[in-house]
Amino acid sequence: MIAGRIKKLDVANRKGIITTHEGEDVAVTFPDGAVIEVAEPETMGTMGGDLTDLQEGFEVEVEVAERGADGDFPCASLLCVS
Repeated sequence: MIAGRIKKLDVANRKGIITTHEGEDVAVTFPDGAVIEVAEPETMGTMGGDLTDLQEGFEVEVEVAERGADGDFPCASLLCVS
């Protein structure tokens, strides 16, 4: 799991950069079928979302698969915690 803040988000190309709490930048891709969970303000829980619900600066926890040939980590699921 990668925990950190969204540094850069490219919705059109389904890619992002997550800066970990240790300061490392990690490139991730969001394949079709990646589970995106975002904050639900009324219940303080989470609800299903998509990449357009995310913004640079949001704190996230990302479950990733093994690094791909392009050097990026494919995202299996992302939980927005901010």
